[in-house]
Amino acid sequence: MAGGGIGVDFSLKSLPKMLPGLLLCVMLGWLALQWDEMTSVWASNQKEAAVILKAEKEGKPILPFAEYMAKKDESFKAKMKEFEEGKAKQKPRRSTVLPKEDYEQLALTKEMPFKYTVGERVLQFQLTYVAVLLLGGMFVRNTIGLPKIFQAGTIAARPIIKPGIVILGAFYLWSDVLKVGAFGLALVIAFVMGTQILISYWGRKSNIDDGLAGVMGAGVGVCGVSAAVAAAPVVNAKPRDFFYAIGTILLFGTLCLFTFPYIGQALGMSQPVFGAWVGTAILNTAQLVAAASWYGHEALLTANIINIVRVGFIPLVVIWAIYFYVIKPATAAGKAAGQKLNAWQVIKDKFPVFILGFFVMVTLNEMGVFSTEQKNILGRELLKVFFAIGFAGVGLNIAFEDLRKAGGKAFVIGFTAATAKAVLAAVAVILLGTEVFQVKQ
Repeated sequence: MAGGGIGVDFSLKSLPKMLPGLLLCVMLGWLALQWDEMTSVWASNQKEAAVILKAEKEGKPILPFAEYMAKKDESFKAKMKEFEEGKAKQKPRRSTVLPKEDYEQLALTKEMPFKYTVGERVLQFQLTYVAVLLLGGMFVRNTIGLPKIFQAGTIAARPIIKPGIVILGAFYLWSDVLKVGAFGLALVIAFVMGTQILISYWGRKSNIDDGLAGVMGAGVGVCGVSAAVAAAPVVNAKPRDFFYAIGTILLFGTLCLFTFPYIGQALGMSQPVFGAWVGTAILNTAQLVAAASWYGHEALLTANIINIVRVGFIPLVVIWAIYFYVIKPATAAGKAAGQKLNAWQVIKDKFPVFILGFFVMVTLNEMGVFSTEQKNILGRELLKVFFAIGFAGVGLNIAFEDLRKAGGKAFVIGFTAATAKAVLAAVAVILLGTEVFQVKQ
């Protein structure tokens, strides 16, 4: 097997040794996805229940369940008719309907069911399947321990994240780059690369392990998990490196989610300007979408486009990692020994092949190859499955001793860099103004 990095050498001979650990990761991944699905349903139901309770407080009685269902059906049929007549562009989806038992409890008590509030809080604080697998796996590893029979398989599970990154490409379009214009593009490049370069040099100066600084820089510079996974093979990232990077991203994103909308209003940001700000500054996509949605629809449109363009610069982050963590030190060593390094050959050898798969999927999506139903299958099923199995393996290999050795410097550097990025991005988007970031539909 490979050393400290995320890469693993697979072979039929080693499969029996890996199988128990792989099966364990599959099981834990499945359980985490069930948690994710359950809490998402609760959160969706919470919104529906909140609407019902608000109407009840305004003097509208809560209907019997049969009438409630009939009203929902009538509304859906009316929307479907508009779609069939060409009056609506998008095919309507059925709105959230509360289960009969929960609806009747709501009607009786006039109070929000506790599990719905739990679901809402879980999504607010991003305790999704990725966070659950990292924290849960780390808890198991450092309490009851990981028996030797599972160790090889949990290490082998980690690279299974990579096919998930490839599938992610089916949700992006090259044409979206044009929607942000030259100024928006320059903004993304400046802050993506600026953050990565800052963390790289700061980490080196602070004697932080290259794997930790590389993953932290990629995650904070671009978009969290995807960029961290892309940079991991180049910098030989360890499980603890993912924990630090993702922990920093989620904590920073949670703080941004609850503060940015108020800051945006205080600064008088228009919706497009606010969308450009959160699209640049908030690192986690779910938290970015939540903050932009809170501010308004135009903010969400701009934020989504900026975020999509940001993901497109993952290769630049990877190439920088190859240069800074591989080519630069090797060149210095070669000069000392009187040898010359072929930089292009190093890039070809080190560049993660699965990133090319990501861009093939983007191109196929641009060509209209994937239907909405196919994207739902790819996104809701395959992508999450690969991520869940991979992060189960990552979580089970995070030891407190490794975290102690890494220290808290990387977290401080990542959080400080993310804060600086947010402040400077706010200044930049305000100066550029609404017209630059308004998405033309």
